[in-house]
Amino acid sequence: MPQNKPLLIGYHTDIFKHFSHNPKFDLMAKTGKGVDFVLCHVDTVSGTYQDNLDHAEKTARAFTELGVPFIACYEGQNFNLEQKTTDGHDWVHRGDGTHLLRLTPDYLEKLNSEGNCLGFMYDELEHVIINRNISLALESHFKVDRPAFPVSVSRDPVVQGELLSAQLRDYAAQLKQYGAKTVSGEHVFPVLFHMFAKNGIIPNFKSQKESFSNVQFAIAAGAAKQYGTPLWNCVDLWCRMTYPGHTALEMYNNLVFAYLMGVDRVYVESTDAFMDNEGHLTDYGRMFRRFCDEYKGRERTYNVADYQPKIGIVRYDDTFWGQGRVKWMWRNMLFGNPAIKADAKCKEWIKVFDMITHGETGGGGISWGRVELRSLTRHRSFASMNNAVVYDENATEKELATLKLCFLCGYTVSKETLAAAAKLVKENGLTVVAPERFAPKGCTLAKGQAFTEYPDGKGVWIVTKNFHSPQLKKRLSGFLGNKGEMRYVFAGEEFRFRIDQDGDGYTRI
Repeated sequence: MPQNKPLLIGYHTDIFKHFSHNPKFDLMAKTGKGVDFVLCHVDTVSGTYQDNLDHAEKTARAFTELGVPFIACYEGQNFNLEQKTTDGHDWVHRGDGTHLLRLTPDYLEKLNSEGNCLGFMYDELEHVIINRNISLALESHFKVDRPAFPVSVSRDPVVQGELLSAQLRDYAAQLKQYGAKTVSGEHVFPVLFHMFAKNGIIPNFKSQKESFSNVQFAIAAGAAKQYGTPLWNCVDLWCRMTYPGHTALEMYNNLVFAYLMGVDRVYVESTDAFMDNEGHLTDYGRMFRRFCDEYKGRERTYNVADYQPKIGIVRYDDTFWGQGRVKWMWRNMLFGNPAIKADAKCKEWIKVFDMITHGETGGGGISWGRVELRSLTRHRSFASMNNAVVYDENATEKELATLKLCFLCGYTVSKETLAAAAKLVKENGLTVVAPERFAPKGCTLAKGQAFTEYPDGKGVWIVTKNFHSPQLKKRLSGFLGNKGEMRYVFAGEEFRFRIDQDGDGYTRI
């Protein structure tokens, strides 16, 4: 019998806000007992270091009373320059000019004191890395400029990326050594999933928010599948500065999408919209309860490890998602290093996404967070897509084996990945689209052409320098599926959906 792989369902809240004389508490507690876990804002607190230890222990005890395990979430350090106790313990500064939360062994021991803490989550860690703690910079009118980790003096994005990779590996390993059962992030922007995953940090993508949910899934799923990690999903009710910025039905549709896409854990942020001031369920609360009633414990014979994508993008995870030159919004740099600016290579995958979504993501970026006229258009959760995935530069033959179409782009692709792609072209009939730098020797772009084809065995290499070419899109149209539809395959089972006109839902066909 196939093994059941259920979706674990939770929500995101501050437990003490609902325990302390709050009319919402009774209903929140009842809802909590209907879920598998709660993501709880713990954060450091004012007072002494011992006060912080007591707060961590009290949090664990509260969840024992509630009867549900929790994941300890930290975000306050993203918005507060100083995180120092009254007796001198500094949670975020280490004398090297960086600003990054660092927990201690005895603090994590208190979080684990009841045996019900499932792990540590650094909320929006990728955000503070790539934008150099921009919330602190904005608050100080850019007088404060502190990276999360020390940056390289090199202007080479790969050198900088490998430095960050080692820093993330050490950071996650230390937290686990101190007692964190798991370490995870929560990604506003669709970058660093792969770098996190390969260094022991669970990829956790946001649905709704300011991104296409299924674009985020394609990237995060590739990271989880490639590095053998779980895949988590935050269904975020925020949209820019509006809360709730998405409808209750859109939230429900995204929760169901998580179930269908083999996600391991899903939760909603934030759940303040679940109840009104009198403590009665709102449409959001009723939709969440409906989802729990329908899908909690529901049998599922696959998860993201069983995903069988048809279209693949292989690239170095360089942190570019479409950020521009507007200083007061997102930083025009890669990896949070001011010396490394975006160039044509890091933008190639944006052009590929625009092609495979039939022009729906746009040629400039893959998030409504980009500052441009297009960002003023109404948010949509779902874009046209035909079974797509993103892998990093070290993808193996095992990952590439299910692909029919593969794009190689960005700063670097490993020799092993290039060899695997070449083998699959010749033996499996794979079509690979690549610039000359990643194509086999002798495969060059003919002068004046949008692309040049080089058949090889059962497959073909297509060489181009313009992933946005209409001629190239026409040539590849047989792979791209239908506009207005999504398609996915898990363990041989096909899912096809027609996207609703407003882009917030879908119907299986």
